[in-house]
Amino acid sequence: NGGTFEMGCTQKQYSCEDDEKPVHTVHLQDFRISKKEITNEQFCYFLNDIGANPGGSYYGYEYIDIGDKKCNISYKTNQFFVEKGKKNYPVTEVTWYGAKAFCHWAEGRLPTEAEWEYAARGGNKEQNSIYSGSDTLRKVGWFRHNYYTSETSEKFTYREGALPVGQKEPNSQGIYDMSGNVWEYCNDWYQENYYESSPKDNPQGPDYSNYRVIRGGSYKEEAHKCRISERDKALPGYSKEDIGFRLCRDEE
Repeated sequence: NGGTFEMGCTQKQYSCEDDEKPVHTVHLQDFRISKKEITNEQFCYFLNDIGANPGGSYYGYEYIDIGDKKCNISYKTNQFFVEKGKKNYPVTEVTWYGAKAFCHWAEGRLPTEAEWEYAARGGNKEQNSIYSGSDTLRKVGWFRHNYYTSETSEKFTYREGALPVGQKEPNSQGIYDMSGNVWEYCNDWYQENYYESSPKDNPQGPDYSNYRVIRGGSYKEEAHKCRISERDKALPGYSKEDIGFRLCRDEE
């Protein structure tokens, strides 16, 4: 459900960046957001359904960088398939264009930056926490410092890449991995000082910039990058091994 909340570097947040200020009131209409990040399996189904090019592009736009060795989706014998054991991992090496196209295909859209932060804070069941669902990041997210395969034995294992979705505790709305695992694309263009002039109702971001907003931090980041109010940016045609997305829909 939508609602009204304080967006930005609220008191609970620490070591805030300038682009998280000032704190401002935002009112959102009702929307739904996927409880988990979109997975390789879901994105692979989409690529096959639309008949994307073997290289992962469609009508001139790259949707996913199939050629990157860190991509978990491959193409052979006229179809895309997910590498063994990677179905339930978040799709990465996707571009913003690929994320947007998937959401449109799934009869939804990418969340706005304000919707993303509202959901991360717990929506109308807001938990006043540093990360999405907790003040202790290792409970709710994968980040640079929980490489342990087992918290009890603290057996150290070097990990390559993201982890399967939904393995940590969810936030108060039952949403997983909004802090850590992979960064998530939002629909908005990124502008450092946007909060100074953001409208109160359903802000959609600035009219144009070079970058799109990404939120939530990733398995490669320090804890402060996984805070709820942390903002970052990515070029829309660029893909990385630690950026994915989730699906949003208007509430009927």
